Amino acid sequence: MVRFGPLIGCLFVAAGGGSARALDFVQQIAPRVHLAGFADRFGSANCGWIELEDRTVLIDLPHGIGVEAFLEAVARTGSKPVRSLLLTSEPDPQDERLRALEARSVEVVEVSEAQTTISFGTGPGLIKAIPCDDGRKTPAAAFYLPRERILFAGRMVIHGPRADLSGRDTQAWMATLRKLKQLGAKQVVPGYGSWEGKDLLGRQMRYLAELHRQVAYGISLGLPLEEIRKGILLPASYYPWPPYGEPAAEDIAHLFREQTVPAAPFGRQGPPGQGAGPQALVLIGDRFHEPEHIREGLKPVFEATGVTPHFAVDFRALSAENLARVQLLVILKDGMLWPEGNERPYRQWMTMEQQKAVVEFVEAGGGFLNLHNSMGLYPEGPYLDLVGGRYEGHGPLERFGVEVVDAEHPVTRGVKSFFVADEQHTPSFDSEKVSLLLRNRSDQGKAGVAGWAYHAGQGRLCHLANGHTLESLEHPMFQCLMRNAVKWCLGVPDRR
Repeated sequence: MVRFGPLIGCLFVAAGGGSARALDFVQQIAPRVHLAGFADRFGSANCGWIELEDRTVLIDLPHGIGVEAFLEAVARTGSKPVRSLLLTSEPDPQDERLRALEARSVEVVEVSEAQTTISFGTGPGLIKAIPCDDGRKTPAAAFYLPRERILFAGRMVIHGPRADLSGRDTQAWMATLRKLKQLGAKQVVPGYGSWEGKDLLGRQMRYLAELHRQVAYGISLGLPLEEIRKGILLPASYYPWPPYGEPAAEDIAHLFREQTVPAAPFGRQGPPGQGAGPQALVLIGDRFHEPEHIREGLKPVFEATGVTPHFAVDFRALSAENLARVQLLVILKDGMLWPEGNERPYRQWMTMEQQKAVVEFVEAGGGFLNLHNSMGLYPEGPYLDLVGGRYEGHGPLERFGVEVVDAEHPVTRGVKSFFVADEQHTPSFDSEKVSLLLRNRSDQGKAGVAGWAYHAGQGRLCHLANGHTLESLEHPMFQCLMRNAVKWCLGVPDRR
């Protein structure tokens, strides 16, 4: 068995000796490239093989068929001997088929991140191995044929049977899919299910993202798991074999656990360690502000400033313990929960303990970027006193102007007055405490405050009033304001 570092390779568990009948679904999808798919009783798992100049390379082994029968079936499609096996998940060292292959001088290749290109023979036999991460303890890989633009995606893509989320990290899985998408493959072979479909990577990404989004929104409302389950509704196009691919109750429960305390906000990576760069606790989402568009609007800000965001939709993630692990707090969330549904009375979620935790965090040297509605319908007390203003309502979603009042402050550096489609918030503010940075003005002439900043104890606080829609969050001038605000709140030196 050839090893190139740590295991990243996968073997399907055999169901016995089987027969060649298990290979009824063999298909040639490119010159010298064959696929084989299998019945439901074998998990709808796929494998394939590639005939190169001097050998045939297997990618994964099938369920339900022994080595001898499998090799006989492969031999019927070409003349080159089988000499190598590539695996998309970690093999079972007890599997007798590995020893049977090695006895036939077949290399079982396990691929590491340090060995991402494999060349066989003297011809154009290039196969790229891509380490993959979906959060499972066992490593995984995908294999790409650049010349044919064919991607063997392994367990990263399930195109038919249900995509079991248990044991996975959905954020890591989606990040891996984005990486694979960048390869530009023309054909994608899923680990499980049919390969005839189009845009399999995109479909898998949409399925995971939409399921994650709907669960996150329910959590941000304060709904219990059972109520969230009842409200999940995905378009049938998000899973190719309706209703067989529909998410199961345990999938929803898994996403719920991922996004609630104690797993949230730091996830499987745990709290940031010593020596890590700036870290931020980012609390987002409420009834009127769906979390996913906020996440998408804020991500470029953190990427540009080198800050690692830990997004949270569970209000309980705001605690003294979690704040002690970050340098920056960002909130875009109002003060309301709707645990009994949108037609019932809301309740305020922020406790006195949480208020005091935020105040102590900032006054001890932390930074706090308070966005849009993060004064709205919060309880009176130390939190609002710290922010330095009060929510006084807003107008309709419409175009209005944002004017720079203090062009010399680091938060407004490089920002020009701009127009934006947004909610025009008009909060009151403590002019003796904070420094006014921005005003807004509607087309009808109504004016309000749009941003301020001040030093609170040893820390810093900035409030910016825009941010209701993704359009407003992505406005270039508002992106500049948020970047500047993040750096100022963290005390990054202002370089003119």
